[in-house]
Amino acid sequence: MASHAIYGSCVLKLPVEVWRMVVISAVKSVEPMDNCHEASESLTTRFHLARRVTSKSPEYTLMLVCKTLNAIATEFFYERISIQSKKQLIALAAGLKSPRISENMAMWMRRFEFNYAAHTPVYNNHDKGLMVRVLRSCPNLTHLIIQVANHEYNEIGAKARDTTTIMDTCAKSCERLEVLHLALNLTTYKWADMTPGVFLKSFRNITILRLGNAIIATPRNAVVQLGELPFLHTFEACAKVHFLLLANVHLPLLSTVHFRNKVFPDFCYLPSSLLGFISAHGNKLTNLTLIGVAHEHPLYARRVVPLLLKCTRLQVFVTDVVDLVRLLPFDDLLLHKVTRLELTNYSPGRLPSTSSFRATLIADLRAHFPSLEELRWLGRVVPDVPSPNTRAGWDLSEGGTDAHHAFAAGIRIENRDGDKLELFQLLVQ
Repeated sequence: MASHAIYGSCVLKLPVEVWRMVVISAVKSVEPMDNCHEASESLTTRFHLARRVTSKSPEYTLMLVCKTLNAIATEFFYERISIQSKKQLIALAAGLKSPRISENMAMWMRRFEFNYAAHTPVYNNHDKGLMVRVLRSCPNLTHLIIQVANHEYNEIGAKARDTTTIMDTCAKSCERLEVLHLALNLTTYKWADMTPGVFLKSFRNITILRLGNAIIATPRNAVVQLGELPFLHTFEACAKVHFLLLANVHLPLLSTVHFRNKVFPDFCYLPSSLLGFISAHGNKLTNLTLIGVAHEHPLYARRVVPLLLKCTRLQVFVTDVVDLVRLLPFDDLLLHKVTRLELTNYSPGRLPSTSSFRATLIADLRAHFPSLEELRWLGRVVPDVPSPNTRAGWDLSEGGTDAHHAFAAGIRIENRDGDKLELFQLLVQ
């Protein structure tokens, strides 16, 4: 018994730096502060925290062990807080009445997630007041996620005065923000109370801006340069985002743009504001995601080609297999510097019956992407299917092209995790 006591005493006397490394290994790697790499996935399904800090978390358990571990684990316990319901928001706001909790939140809270889109049918003025109280208590936030349900008639969702109050509070209290994710109707935001120039100045330190169903109201004099976001390197949006405002903003470090239209176009859908945005900033981009933009009619699909050709430095291109097939017939689509192509398979539609996708894929890719080294398949894979070389009667016109064709062309095919795939394993709808 004594030996255990002595052993425990020695361990607890380890330097704080060592204990900090132990705690980091236990909690820090569980979930990253921000997931900025899986841009092929929807904002609404990808961005929210999978693990919420609760009394069952390892951080909370470590806080109860001893004073040394309490001091270290407290930092990680408050680092990321996710609010998913009205009950949680009320509890968090009530907790701020405690000086100790208030001090810990002010000091350690870095990421605050306010997700009212899925579980709360009504967002009212009282909720807005609670949220404002929380935001004012977190001056060291670096990651802010706000997702509030919208309704075209404003029967539910954030109204104009709520949006204005929230945005003003963010601007005044969250000056250290680096990642801003907004999914609320910004057309209700009163720019008379905060001009775009003030908005850009207030969020000057942002490096990643994500707009999910957030339509930015554009001033009439948007033809003039509005200002700059000097550190912004990644901009991500969905179909309902208006790009014209940012087309007139100086973005010197912009390198990555992600755009997804989750409802694949059954009519001509290519926002003119997107074309204006790419025209202004395309020559900076090295990473581009365009999903759900190519119409099945060639006349409309062709409109995407000039947009891509403006991206003269593009190295990584992410699109859907249906978009790609609709763009391949255009000979002038030639992206010389693309080294990695990532393909999703999300479209509810199927490839044309005349398409021999696998049989001609490698030749098509080499023709349009001469520097391509890697094809990353993000769709489903045919499990446990033998190589076409071992199967009698395999029809090459049905996709029986052997994997050595890809190898000979210098293109590696792999899945999302980087594991090697064979061409015949790609499961295309």
